[in-house]
Amino acid sequence: MAFRELHLGIDEAGRGCAIGPLVVCGFAMLVEDLPRLAELPVADSKVLSPAERERLFSALRELPARIKLARFSPPQIDAAVARNGLNGLEISGMVGMLRAVKPSVAYIDALTSAPHKFGRQIEALATPLRVRVVAENRADAKYPLVQAASIIAKVTRDAAIALLRKRHGDFGSGYPSDLKTRVFLSRFTGKGDFPRCVRRSWSTISRISGAVSED
Repeated sequence: MAFRELHLGIDEAGRGCAIGPLVVCGFAMLVEDLPRLAELPVADSKVLSPAERERLFSALRELPARIKLARFSPPQIDAAVARNGLNGLEISGMVGMLRAVKPSVAYIDALTSAPHKFGRQIEALATPLRVRVVAENRADAKYPLVQAASIIAKVTRDAAIALLRKRHGDFGSGYPSDLKTRVFLSRFTGKGDFPRCVRRSWSTISRISGAVSED
């Protein structure tokens, strides 16, 4: 039986957000099925409208693909930042996907400005798997598998944010640059009772409230 080569793309959504989860997605397909991504076609989720992302999200889930998701909550993110930084948490999710999927090649949107070194780090952590990691900055602008992963991650995270808005009110996108988000966070100034959906380790939170106590 001929060997069927599996390739994997990995990307994330919500890394810089002050509210809500960080979602990492792995999207894997057999090499012979990859032309189906070009037929959609996929693109970096950041250049797509919400409606386009939703349409592609549904289409991608119909493809013969393996999809892996790692969702990291604000408390998990805060613990990682206090321990050794956010990169370590994301890398653990990525390596877990490599071990679960066992691709021959993985395309990853690198988290650092030294993508080659980052790729070799992932390969070493994935040992004894024999996987070639192609890590690049802005890989989501180049590789269809990474673009597919970015779409799944973004739509998954947007759904989580929509649920949080129903619970807490309209806080906007959750990003510190969003005025609605800053207004929402400012309501807790001096109270120290941010909801658990807020990343308390973010500098934005420190500027708004200073010391924040646990729930």
